[in-house]
Amino acid sequence: MIRLTTLFYITMCAALFVGCQSVPWGQEPMPPVELLEDDTPSRETSTAVAAPPQPGGLRMASNQRFRDVPLPENAQEDLERSYVYESPSFTVGRMVYNIRESVNDIAQFYIDSCPAADWKLVNVKQAAGGAELLFRKPGKKLEVSIIPMGPLRGRRLVLHLLPDQTTESQF
Repeated sequence: MIRLTTLFYITMCAALFVGCQSVPWGQEPMPPVELLEDDTPSRETSTAVAAPPQPGGLRMASNQRFRDVPLPENAQEDLERSYVYESPSFTVGRMVYNIRESVNDIAQFYIDSCPAADWKLVNVKQAAGGAELLFRKPGKKLEVSIIPMGPLRGRRLVLHLLPDQTTESQF
């Protein structure tokens, strides 16, 4: 009887692990995100600009912390992990959000939306199931990190807005 019970538990555990997407053999490789062409014209604007949603893409939230930093509509802010400091001459912040969308959908949202607010994509890194995007505009740098939290917990979206002393000719 003990052998039958042990065999049952081993079979159940194996069935759970085979269906789990977090095990290495259950993961599918992420397709690369689409980059914008480098010949997009720069727009001079100081107000929030919403890029039109792509078919099947994410929509812009109406409650953005900063006017020029896009935010997906269904992102839920984690106030315990976020900080923001604004003054007339200086802006810095680390905004942390929880979101259920896929890493690629979130990355594509930023690649599509940031140029409308004059952000220039500098680079994209994809590793360990997540993605990091770096955007720059004169005097500012935006780091977007998308971190998978597991199959039931969704993704963590970290937006880090910093002052930047890099001139446009350097990037």
